[in-house]
Amino acid sequence: MNTLRWHLHQWVRRLGRSGLVGLGLLTAALLLQVIQVESSQQAVIAQHEKLTALRLAAVTHDADPVPAPLNPLAMLPPTGEASQRIGELEQLAHAHGISLPRGQYSVSPLAGTTHARWQLVLPIEAPYPALHAFLAAALERLPNLTLDELKLKRERIETSELQAELRLSLFVETAP
Repeated sequence: MNTLRWHLHQWVRRLGRSGLVGLGLLTAALLLQVIQVESSQQAVIAQHEKLTALRLAAVTHDADPVPAPLNPLAMLPPTGEASQRIGELEQLAHAHGISLPRGQYSVSPLAGTTHARWQLVLPIEAPYPALHAFLAAALERLPNLTLDELKLKRERIETSELQAELRLSLFVETAP
């Protein structure tokens, strides 16, 4: 025991204070490393268990029959309902404080299909927030309506009213 003590004392003397501080820091770093690695390993194990559960759920979910995808063209309204859809568009405009005093409407058949395209050109004067809300509501409510072009113009920078020209397309199914 005395020899061990003497050897330890010699090592302490050779290392000095800075060596002992370094040895202490090295020991602390090793302890922290062991603690960190252990907690990280536990987190990795937990993540692997979650991944396994998700894979199992995906396999059982894939076994469920998948419904056939819907053909969006089959959901188009007939040509007779085009005027109702345009009327609904006008009601949405009035609900957002926008008046549609005039507009140009034209119908053209889509070549090689049983569908038709109503092209609407609507001049509008409204503030931008009302115009934005109207367009968002119209495109959400009428899935067969598309915004083809939007032209915005403001006469003077300080005015809040925009002069807009909307070019919309309304797709309908013609009688076979």
